[in-house]
Amino acid sequence: MKRVVLLLMLIMSPLFCLAQLDVVLFHVEGGLTESGLKRHIEENTSRLLSLMNSAVISGKPKIKFEKSDEYVFTKDGRRILEELWTTSAMMCPVSNVSDKCLTLQNGMIQVRNIPVTMLAADDDNSEQELVVCFNASGMIDNVLIAMEEHRYVDIISAHVEVKELYRRQAIVDFVENFRTAYNRKDIDYIGSVFSSNALIITGKVVKVKNQPDMSSQSLTSEEIRYQKSSKEEYISNLKRCFKGNSYINVRFDDIEVMRHPKYPNVFGVTMKQYWNSSNYSDVGYLFLMIDFEDDMNPCIQVRTWQPDKYNGKPLPREEIFSIDKFSI
Repeated sequence: MKRVVLLLMLIMSPLFCLAQLDVVLFHVEGGLTESGLKRHIEENTSRLLSLMNSAVISGKPKIKFEKSDEYVFTKDGRRILEELWTTSAMMCPVSNVSDKCLTLQNGMIQVRNIPVTMLAADDDNSEQELVVCFNASGMIDNVLIAMEEHRYVDIISAHVEVKELYRRQAIVDFVENFRTAYNRKDIDYIGSVFSSNALIITGKVVKVKNQPDMSSQSLTSEEIRYQKSSKEEYISNLKRCFKGNSYINVRFDDIEVMRHPKYPNVFGVTMKQYWNSSNYSDVGYLFLMIDFEDDMNPCIQVRTWQPDKYNGKPLPREEIFSIDKFSI
């Protein structure tokens, strides 16, 4: 999908830009047969993207909602957008967007692949995509930052039957909600998806003194030491992190999904996490063991994080945590 370079347009034709760039039109390419619902989703998605662009162009710190937007957003949808906007203001760099609608097993309707530019992100992370979620009436109920499209296709295409397809759609939805919750600093949501007795392990690279040895090339080397935390400790530390950072952008890549060989409702998701915030950045491997026994309330039983390298070398594949390294 071709992106428009906004800065160039603003320089070349400021009056045109101010009048036109805030207007974005969305068209449903397929996935819906009911014409009224299709029209509502097109209108509401267009309204969402136009609202974001208007706020950016006008330089206003908040999105300006109108009375009529009560029919565009649910209460949760508006709240989520406002929270996301506080830390991750964004705009759509194209005037026309089109894609198909997807209907999930829970009845939620999604539109994916909506291009946005994150204004506070660095150049490597500024161009991203949104997922907009609608209720059965076509009102916007959630806004998520999407995983890369090829990762989504890889996960979804691995299903072997319809039931497995629905489960993998639920996994993608959970992972994108989980990621976006960090970007909008939603500590309540994050706390709600962890089991009360979740196992949380964090790795840290430390320097250790080498034993005197004629073959040693250095006085010190690095190793990873792991620390366990309770859910309460993890959430408390995360609250301090959220308070100390005005901007947080979390991105997942290299996502792998594996079903537990004994428990069919338990899945392991291993992914490379890129954490960028106003005060700190790092790269590491995040592993989540997620229990989907309750389809409407998936629960994280295990969360681990490991640095992506130590001693100047990438973390060996066999050391990266996955579902086969934990017993239930």
